[in-house]
Amino acid sequence: MLEAGNAIQAIKPVFMMSPLSVANFLPPGSLQFDLVVFDEASQVKPVDAWGAILRGRQIVVVGDSKQLPPTNFFETLSMEEDLDEANVAGDMESILGLITSRGVRQRMLRWHYRSRHESLIAVSNNEFYDNRLVVFPSPQSERNRLGLIFHYLPDTAYDRGRSRTNPREALKVAEAVIEHARAQLKLPVGHRQTLGVAAFSLAQTEAILDQLERVRRTDPSCEDFFNYHQFEPFFVKNLENVQGDERDVIFISVGYGRTAEGVMAMDFGPLNRSGGERRLNVLITRARMRCELFTNLTAADIDLQRTNALGVRCLKSFLEYAQHGRLEVPVATDREPDSPFETEVLKAVASLGHSVHPQVGCAGFFVDLAVVDPEKPGRYLLGIECDGATYHRARSARDRDRLRQSVLEGLGWRIHRIWSTEWFRNPGKELKRVEEAIDIASLYRDSPAIPDHSSPDQGVERINLRHQVPTIQTVVPDTPIQRERLQQPISHHVAAYQTAKLTIPSYGVGFHEIEPEKLAEWVLEVLKVESPIYTGEVMHRVANAAGVTRVGNRIQDAFGRAFNIATKAGVVRSSGNFLWLRDMTVPPLRDRSNLPAQVKKLDWVAPEEIDLAIERAVRKSFGMNESNIPQEACALLGFGRVTEDMQRTISVRVAEMLVRSRLVRQGIQIVVPEPDQ
Repeated sequence: MLEAGNAIQAIKPVFMMSPLSVANFLPPGSLQFDLVVFDEASQVKPVDAWGAILRGRQIVVVGDSKQLPPTNFFETLSMEEDLDEANVAGDMESILGLITSRGVRQRMLRWHYRSRHESLIAVSNNEFYDNRLVVFPSPQSERNRLGLIFHYLPDTAYDRGRSRTNPREALKVAEAVIEHARAQLKLPVGHRQTLGVAAFSLAQTEAILDQLERVRRTDPSCEDFFNYHQFEPFFVKNLENVQGDERDVIFISVGYGRTAEGVMAMDFGPLNRSGGERRLNVLITRARMRCELFTNLTAADIDLQRTNALGVRCLKSFLEYAQHGRLEVPVATDREPDSPFETEVLKAVASLGHSVHPQVGCAGFFVDLAVVDPEKPGRYLLGIECDGATYHRARSARDRDRLRQSVLEGLGWRIHRIWSTEWFRNPGKELKRVEEAIDIASLYRDSPAIPDHSSPDQGVERINLRHQVPTIQTVVPDTPIQRERLQQPISHHVAAYQTAKLTIPSYGVGFHEIEPEKLAEWVLEVLKVESPIYTGEVMHRVANAAGVTRVGNRIQDAFGRAFNIATKAGVVRSSGNFLWLRDMTVPPLRDRSNLPAQVKKLDWVAPEEIDLAIERAVRKSFGMNESNIPQEACALLGFGRVTEDMQRTISVRVAEMLVRSRLVRQGIQIVVPEPDQ
């Protein structure tokens, strides 16, 4: 990164690194970024984030204050320690909290993409986000293949005094894992659902792993399932380290619960402590398609009079919803159609003999009309979107015309769109199209259009499905990025040096006696081809064209007068020992390798052209060590050999360019600064 970091950044302008990797691989001053984005910012300590912040001009911090902060909860616990007596360090501040405390502007990302069934996010939306999340409804209101499933295990017991595990519950989870694996192996690879297991405690995690190992040893027929998925492998984790993971199916083992004696302690490990509710929020939102809860508890077993822990209260709500579904669910609402247009479509579709529900959904998003499946009334065959009030309320055309439908189709809906202009122009034709769409949906009712996410190349927009929502986006500073990186490719071609070709007739007098005005005309002809040019070379170019091989003092004086005339006429300007065309401000970069050796001298190259060669050499290499610049710059100018005098000349020019900020030091390299630096 020190030697070639700028070249790497030009090839791959986006770096995805952890804060530790930034510290390890990007030495201070070696690279600078226009934008630094922190994902899962609630997990990043400020001290870890600071190095990455210093390497960027602007930052965006993305995280969820309702999820886990950086913690050392389990760093101080061993398997033998009692959670009641453990000295647990408090949650530490994250970069998300630090940035938020600075009062910068925030934006909540409200669309929730991950959950393929609204029951998977309903509790979190209600308990933690004030129902502000926009949750897209699933076409299946029943919870079997999709959604949150409750497994009540009253015949199991929590071993509170000894192992702090629920062995029989762990066995049930292990058997469920094998059953899932066996079912998935019957499906094509692209349609298999990934699986993860999360437990409330380290002890229960270990118990599940032990039971699973025993079951796998007795039945090795499912081993292919545990090895097939490269990107989302099977895991068993505890609630402290499951953040950031997601799988198609998640099994949750509570572990805590009633003992064999029937004793129910209000102790749920980390949930009883500060931040416990955030740990629960992380745990119950890991599944995309289905979440199965294993426990010997019900909501009625939790007595909130015995604890004031917010995490325990949220657990009670989660158990209540998992068992009885007593939060808002995506069914037909009492809302009326949003427009007379939707009312007319509803009546027309209903006249075909179909049951149609208006405004189906929950938590901020509603499908305009949904046709009920007559064979399974708990699901919908077809969703109908009209360009009515909901359509026109969309904040952008992208949301309105593409994203809404793609997200709904990703959740398993089959969507048919009716345009109001087409409906009013020919309602019969449009109604026939609706009937055809319903017939097609009926034929494929057992093959719901739920995309597979086992491969990164499948499903609706992957970036949307991967969003960890809800998130808070924080931008520092308060202004948007105010420049764009130059996109023009750097040309490495250097044109060959062109010499002027003059034809000067014999004047019958000494060359020094020719009128200065005539000499000035010939000087201008040379400059039109070779500006800027060393004054001595101008004299030799004109004199040689006239057949004069030696330029003596008198001829030099004559040229001096000619130069003055051209300068006063405003067509030529003089800069040091070089002549320029008056209107030329930037010199051309020229390759002198075709010139005779006796006229190839770096001192005869204008300083401005040398600067241009230096800048081109540094830019095309995306930064260079200062010692390498003379060789590369001279090569661009056509010099195959670099003497010590030439190296000193280039070094002087580099030093001057650094003073003028035309070049800047970046670590051990010299680089060309960006336009706003």
